[in-house]
Amino acid sequence: MNTIQQIVTVRKDGQVTLRVPWPAETRVRVIVLEESGTEQDEAIALACWQEQSGFARQVLADPAEDVWNAL
Repeated sequence: MNTIQQIVTVRKDGQVTLRVPWPAETRVRVIVLEESGTEQDEAIALACWQEQSGFARQVLADPAEDVWNAL
């Protein structure tokens, strides 16, 4: 999966314009976060995304995947 990050300004009418490298009719996922301007806030937001991912919930939380239980 290819990802891009853009920082854009919301227009007065509440809209933003994104330019993407994919052809028309391609389905994409858009996640919108307010730009805080601090690296710490960005790191916290990324950690929350990672925590809520399917991998974290389905694989890491699976007791069968916990290698330490076998010791």
